[in-house]
Amino acid sequence: MKPSSEDTWPLVTVVCDNYTTREDLEACWGFSCLIRHGGKVILFDTGSDGMVLSKNMARLGLDPAAIDLLMISHQHWDHTGGIYSILDINRNLRVLVPRSFSPHFKADMKRYGVSVMEIDKTQEISPGFYTTGELDGPVREQAALVQTPAGVVVITGCAHPGIVRIAQTAKAIFSEEDLALVMGGFHLLDDGEEDILEIIGQFRSLGVRYAAASHCSGERARRLFAHEYGDHFIRLGAGAEISPSDLKS
Repeated sequence: MKPSSEDTWPLVTVVCDNYTTREDLEACWGFSCLIRHGGKVILFDTGSDGMVLSKNMARLGLDPAAIDLLMISHQHWDHTGGIYSILDINRNLRVLVPRSFSPHFKADMKRYGVSVMEIDKTQEISPGFYTTGELDGPVREQAALVQTPAGVVVITGCAHPGIVRIAQTAKAIFSEEDLALVMGGFHLLDDGEEDILEIIGQFRSLGVRYAAASHCSGERARRLFAHEYGDHFIRLGAGAEISPSDLKS
């Protein structure tokens, strides 16, 4: 799973999502993606169903034992549900969780022998791979930020603190770099067309080059982002792969 060229290998492979891009993969409510960066293999969230996670990983040729780091965006079932299917196979990894996670959850992770890293502030986890830190909101949440040759990739779980706020946080951290892509759950299921168009306008003002709304974003948001972003909207689903070379134009 070690990349031969960081400009051509899949930076992100979506493992679990409400949607699929391949008939041999299963959909489930939730989100999980595998990130390959700097020689590290990082699993971001675990979806809602460990069986779906395991089956999709196997069909994608992804080995849970090769994961170096497990990053959980927030403590909701549709992002933590597959954790034990990973820990049953791989206990030689670090688990990154927001500091606000329940003591019971953190103690349960430690029971498996993994190293638990509690996140509160923005920090670099490995060269070029960052957490936004724990952001306040209806649910406290962290997002992943990945430096690539094409610019910064922002990966969200559900964006409970607000998808624009997460993008603004990324831009504040990387003020001299482009935001190549914002992807994941945007939490816009209940938002109207006017509000979503305003968010798209804010994406534009932040220079977000590609958008990939999925999971809890809702069909209205996916349709509007697709219309406004055109060829620069990426349709996510289990099996979708994104490489830095896909994000340069």
